Amino acid sequence: MFGHHSYIGYTLLFCIPPLILMWLRREFFAILRRNIRSIVFSTLALTVYGSLIWPVALKYGAWGYHADRITGVKLLGYVYVDDVLWWILVSLVISSFIVISRDYEDRGVDIVWHEITSLVRSFKSAFQGFRAVTLERNPTVHVAVAAFVILEGIFLKISATEWFVVALAIGLVIGFELMNAAVERLANKLGTNPDEDIRLIKDAAAAGVLISALAAAAVGLKIFFARILYFLNHTSP
Repeated sequence: MFGHHSYIGYTLLFCIPPLILMWLRREFFAILRRNIRSIVFSTLALTVYGSLIWPVALKYGAWGYHADRITGVKLLGYVYVDDVLWWILVSLVISSFIVISRDYEDRGVDIVWHEITSLVRSFKSAFQGFRAVTLERNPTVHVAVAAFVILEGIFLKISATEWFVVALAIGLVIGFELMNAAVERLANKLGTNPDEDIRLIKDAAAAGVLISALAAAAVGLKIFFARILYFLNHTSP
């Protein structure tokens, strides 16, 4: 997929996401920052070790590379730059995880299990939020329209690309509708006599739903209108 940069490309593909998960999150970053010296030292130590043994392993056939999947550039004429980058990123991932895991273990917390259960709870809360659809008129209307569009798509055999666009449009409309329901209820909790800012917030949320619905309608017209006309013209007596 990446040509001569395949080794580097896949290294980045598999290492950058976990690094972002660990270093971008504030509570993890605070732990990593306190232990930055040990992380840097362990990363450098593993990188130097790996960069020294990798060419030896290549020389004796422990593993090999496809010539069209690596850059072929060597650092100091000894080790491939691709390998050095691999060791840097993998070592940084491992060192960062160990530091975070050790910090949580000192507090009696299994960080892996903690993150899994926290993720499950967040999904549970999200699914419970779907009940907002049943509490208002407009969300139920949009769900009914979405069902009609899906059935029409099956009946008219729209393409995979068109299904993607339809799914995106439906998701945006229902997503905006759920956000609007949340804003409405929160605004109503603030009092029976809302000021101008509260009214503006509610109106802006409703406007967001309207814009997404109009965009979805435009998508529906583009995908379905011509097909429906064709079907009607060729099935009339």
